[in-house]
Amino acid sequence: MRKILFVLSLAVVFLFASCTLSSPNDTILTNHSSRVVTVNLARASTITLALGESASIATCRYMNPRERMQSFSPNQRVYFVYTNSTLTFEFFDRDRYEVRILNLSRRAGVLSAGGWMNNASFGAQNTEQTSGWFVYTRQPEFTARAGNYYLPVLSPRQVGNVFFVTIGLITDS
Repeated sequence: MRKILFVLSLAVVFLFASCTLSSPNDTILTNHSSRVVTVNLARASTITLALGESASIATCRYMNPRERMQSFSPNQRVYFVYTNSTLTFEFFDRDRYEVRILNLSRRAGVLSAGGWMNNASFGAQNTEQTSGWFVYTRQPEFTARAGNYYLPVLSPRQVGNVFFVTIGLITDS
Protein backbone atom coordinates (compact mmCIF):
# COMPACT_ATOMS: atom_id res chain seq x y z
CA MET A 1 0.00 0.00 0.00
CA ARG A 2 2.86 2.38 0.81
CA LYS A 3 4.45 1.69 -2.57
CA ILE A 4 1.22 2.57 -4.35
CA LEU A 5 0.84 5.82 -2.37
CA PHE A 6 4.49 6.66 -3.04
CA VAL A 7 4.10 6.04 -6.79
CA LEU A 8 0.87 8.09 -6.90
CA SER A 9 2.39 10.99 -4.97
CA LEU A 10 5.47 10.88 -7.22
CA ALA A 11 3.22 11.00 -10.31
CA VAL A 12 1.30 14.00 -8.91
CA VAL A 13 4.54 15.84 -8.11
CA PHE A 14 5.87 15.10 -11.61
CA LEU A 15 2.63 16.36 -13.19
CA PHE A 16 2.75 19.67 -11.28
CA ALA A 17 6.47 20.03 -11.94
CA SER A 18 5.96 19.53 -15.67
CA CYS A 19 3.40 22.36 -15.73
CA THR A 20 5.45 24.72 -13.63
CA LEU A 21 8.60 24.00 -15.61
CA SER A 22 6.86 25.03 -18.80
CA SER A 23 7.11 28.80 -18.34
CA PRO A 24 8.93 29.22 -21.66
CA ASN A 25 5.82 27.65 -23.23
CA ASP A 26 3.33 30.06 -21.66
CA THR A 27 0.67 31.40 -23.99
CA ILE A 28 0.72 35.20 -24.24
CA LEU A 29 -2.38 37.19 -25.25
CA THR A 30 -1.84 40.80 -26.36
CA ASN A 31 -4.53 43.28 -27.38
CA HIS A 32 -3.31 45.75 -30.02
CA SER A 33 -6.86 46.66 -31.10
CA SER A 34 -8.85 49.75 -30.19
CA ARG A 35 -11.50 47.66 -28.39
CA VAL A 36 -11.70 45.67 -25.18
CA VAL A 37 -11.31 41.97 -26.07
CA THR A 38 -12.80 39.09 -24.07
CA VAL A 39 -11.25 35.66 -24.59
CA ASN A 40 -13.00 32.46 -23.50
CA LEU A 41 -10.54 29.73 -22.66
CA ALA A 42 -10.95 26.00 -22.24
CA ARG A 43 -12.24 24.89 -18.84
CA ALA A 44 -14.46 28.05 -18.52
CA SER A 45 -11.71 30.59 -17.95
CA THR A 46 -12.37 34.08 -19.31
CA ILE A 47 -9.82 36.86 -19.71
CA THR A 48 -10.68 40.47 -20.56
CA LEU A 49 -7.91 42.51 -22.16
CA ALA A 50 -8.09 46.30 -22.16
CA LEU A 51 -6.51 48.32 -24.96
CA GLY A 52 -2.77 47.56 -25.06
CA GLU A 53 -2.99 44.95 -22.28
CA SER A 54 -1.22 41.56 -22.25
CA ALA A 55 -1.81 38.42 -20.23
CA SER A 56 0.25 35.28 -19.81
CA ILE A 57 -1.38 31.88 -19.35
CA ALA A 58 0.55 28.86 -18.09
CA THR A 59 0.52 26.16 -20.74
CA CYS A 60 1.77 22.67 -19.97
CA ARG A 61 4.10 21.15 -22.53
CA TYR A 62 1.51 18.60 -23.64
CA MET A 63 -1.27 21.20 -24.14
CA ASN A 64 -1.87 22.64 -27.58
CA PRO A 65 -2.22 26.41 -26.98
CA ARG A 66 -4.40 26.80 -30.09
CA GLU A 67 -7.02 24.52 -28.51
CA ARG A 68 -6.93 26.53 -25.30
CA MET A 69 -8.75 29.53 -26.85
CA GLN A 70 -12.42 28.62 -27.40
CA SER A 71 -13.70 31.98 -28.67
CA PHE A 72 -13.20 35.73 -28.45
CA SER A 73 -15.31 38.83 -28.84
CA PRO A 74 -15.92 41.14 -30.53
CA ASN A 75 -14.90 38.67 -33.24
CA GLN A 76 -16.45 40.75 -36.01
CA ARG A 77 -14.43 43.85 -35.09
CA VAL A 78 -11.05 42.32 -34.26
CA TYR A 79 -8.97 39.40 -35.53
CA PHE A 80 -6.02 37.57 -34.05
CA VAL A 81 -2.66 36.42 -35.31
CA TYR A 82 -1.17 33.28 -33.77
CA THR A 83 2.61 32.98 -33.68
CA ASN A 84 3.56 29.38 -33.00
CA SER A 85 7.23 30.02 -32.26
CA THR A 86 6.40 32.27 -29.30
CA LEU A 87 2.91 30.90 -28.49
CA THR A 88 1.43 34.38 -28.83
CA PHE A 89 -2.08 35.48 -29.75
CA GLU A 90 -2.18 39.13 -30.86
CA PHE A 91 -5.48 40.95 -31.46
CA PHE A 92 -5.77 43.71 -34.07
CA ASP A 93 -8.59 45.86 -35.49
CA ARG A 94 -10.25 44.58 -38.66
CA ASP A 95 -10.25 46.84 -41.71
CA ARG A 96 -13.38 48.96 -41.86
CA TYR A 97 -15.26 50.23 -44.86
CA GLU A 98 -17.63 53.19 -44.95
CA VAL A 99 -21.26 52.51 -45.94
CA ARG A 100 -23.31 55.16 -47.77
CA ILE A 101 -27.04 54.57 -48.19
CA LEU A 102 -29.43 55.85 -50.85
CA ASN A 103 -33.04 54.91 -50.04
CA LEU A 104 -35.46 54.99 -52.97
CA SER A 105 -38.14 52.86 -51.27
CA ARG A 106 -40.04 55.71 -49.56
CA ARG A 107 -40.01 53.67 -46.34
CA ALA A 108 -37.90 54.10 -43.23
CA GLY A 109 -35.92 51.06 -42.23
CA VAL A 110 -32.72 49.45 -41.06
CA LEU A 111 -29.72 48.19 -43.06
CA SER A 112 -27.66 45.34 -41.61
CA ALA A 113 -24.76 43.17 -42.80
CA GLY A 114 -24.99 39.90 -40.88
CA GLY A 115 -23.42 41.31 -37.72
CA TRP A 116 -20.48 42.90 -39.54
CA MET A 117 -21.82 46.41 -38.88
CA ASN A 118 -24.08 48.19 -36.40
CA ASN A 119 -27.61 48.41 -37.75
CA ALA A 120 -27.91 51.58 -39.83
CA SER A 121 -31.26 53.37 -39.67
CA PHE A 122 -32.40 55.29 -42.73
CA GLY A 123 -35.32 57.64 -43.26
CA ALA A 124 -38.24 57.33 -45.65
CA GLN A 125 -37.43 60.50 -47.55
CA ASN A 126 -33.74 59.75 -47.99
CA THR A 127 -32.98 60.80 -51.55
CA GLU A 128 -29.35 61.68 -50.92
CA GLN A 129 -26.63 59.31 -49.81
CA THR A 130 -26.15 59.22 -46.07
CA SER A 131 -22.96 58.11 -44.41
CA GLY A 132 -21.58 57.50 -40.94
CA TRP A 133 -21.78 53.71 -40.82
CA PHE A 134 -18.99 51.19 -41.16
CA VAL A 135 -18.81 47.52 -42.09
CA TYR A 136 -15.89 45.31 -41.02
CA THR A 137 -15.66 42.86 -43.90
CA ARG A 138 -14.76 43.12 -47.59
CA GLN A 139 -17.72 41.01 -48.68
CA PRO A 140 -20.79 42.13 -46.76
CA GLU A 141 -24.24 40.73 -47.46
CA PHE A 142 -26.52 43.71 -46.89
CA THR A 143 -30.13 43.26 -45.81
CA ALA A 144 -32.69 46.06 -45.55
CA ARG A 145 -35.91 45.85 -43.54
CA ALA A 146 -38.84 48.14 -42.94
CA GLY A 147 -40.69 46.65 -39.99
CA ASN A 148 -41.49 43.04 -40.93
CA TYR A 149 -40.78 43.56 -44.64
CA TYR A 150 -37.54 43.08 -46.50
CA LEU A 151 -36.59 45.85 -48.89
CA PRO A 152 -34.60 45.15 -52.07
CA VAL A 153 -30.91 46.01 -51.84
CA LEU A 154 -29.77 46.83 -55.36
CA SER A 155 -26.27 45.49 -56.06
CA PRO A 156 -24.05 47.45 -53.69
CA ARG A 157 -20.89 48.71 -55.32
CA GLN A 158 -17.53 49.28 -53.72
CA VAL A 159 -15.25 52.17 -54.62
CA GLY A 160 -12.05 52.13 -52.58
CA ASN A 161 -13.03 51.84 -48.92
CA VAL A 162 -16.65 52.90 -49.48
CA PHE A 163 -19.73 50.75 -50.18
CA PHE A 164 -22.56 52.54 -51.97
CA VAL A 165 -25.82 50.79 -51.06
CA THR A 166 -29.07 51.60 -52.86
CA ILE A 167 -32.35 50.41 -51.40
CA GLY A 168 -34.83 49.95 -54.23
CA LEU A 169 -38.45 50.75 -54.80
CA ILE A 170 -41.13 48.33 -53.76
CA THR A 171 -44.52 48.45 -55.34
CA ASP A 172 -47.73 48.06 -53.38
CA SER A 173 -50.14 45.58 -54.90
